[in-house]
Amino acid sequence: MKALRYHGDKGLRLEDLPTPTPGRGEVLIEVQAVGICRTDIEIVEGSHPFYVDGGPEQPFTPGHEWSGIVRELGEGVAGPPPGTLVTGETGIGCGRCDLCRIDQHNACPNRVETGIFGRDGAMRELHVHPALLTYPCTGLSPDEAALVEPASVGVYAAKRANVRPGDRVIVLGGGSIGQMAMQASRAFGATEVLLATRSPEKLALARQLGADATFDASAQDFVPQVMEHTHGDGVHVVIEASGNIQSLHDAIKLARPLARIVILGVFDQPWVQTIGVLVANEYTILPTVGSPGVWPLTISLMERGRIQAQPLISGKFPMDQYQEAFEVVGRGGPRVLKCLVMPQG
Repeated sequence: MKALRYHGDKGLRLEDLPTPTPGRGEVLIEVQAVGICRTDIEIVEGSHPFYVDGGPEQPFTPGHEWSGIVRELGEGVAGPPPGTLVTGETGIGCGRCDLCRIDQHNACPNRVETGIFGRDGAMRELHVHPALLTYPCTGLSPDEAALVEPASVGVYAAKRANVRPGDRVIVLGGGSIGQMAMQASRAFGATEVLLATRSPEKLALARQLGADATFDASAQDFVPQVMEHTHGDGVHVVIEASGNIQSLHDAIKLARPLARIVILGVFDQPWVQTIGVLVANEYTILPTVGSPGVWPLTISLMERGRIQAQPLISGKFPMDQYQEAFEVVGRGGPRVLKCLVMPQG
């Protein structure tokens, strides 16, 4: 089979590899679509925190946002049956520690992350995945199913924040995760959902996908505009999805007392914040990683149209055009959200 392999300083290569065989508890999947996210770009650039000092064992196959069709079941697996369109979780815990036993395998100290470290990902024609973390998504197209992973991150953020009717939510960041978190907050029943980002195109997309109001985060009076919109009250929930350190400072300014602040963005800078402000307002700070326990819910929301993925797809590339695909995502831009690699051509 054909597979993309990351070789550290030598970058990505398209190689021929033996066809994998599913082991006990695994399924063999014919990959249909794989999303490229910033994590993939940072791995290839060597800037990802896991890889700045050489990182995990290489070479390996990237790809943690994927969809595919089940072709073979390993020993002890009853389903999903062959022919089923599926996707699967990225983080895989040890299954034995106390965190795994309470379904928080995203925090397992012995976990591996598919296509990131410890386990080959899905940028290959055939992928092997644990059956227990593989989910049918027959109500979605293969393209949409490849975006269940980023959608699940948005759903987990809304769940962590306990978004509920009566809440006013603002999402800071208009990338794919921000757009998904905005839709998830709406699906969880938020009374009003706002989104702020710097791109007019992404602001327009957020309005198309259901945002009640949007704000240009590059404007100097951005925070006062939001406060005016809320009649000085601020918001009950802030979901930071931009990875911009200024956005965390904005989050504090926008939060009303007792607000919940979810941190999705990955930062490489220290966040200096006066503790007294956090204490006086009883803010709840909620960093998140992964999306445990929400994949079936996420798929259901997507199948019912409560979370839309198709409008986020910016381009599709055959696997032999992987260099162009990574270049497009690496450059970014106002019209680039999610590009897909298509291993079957």
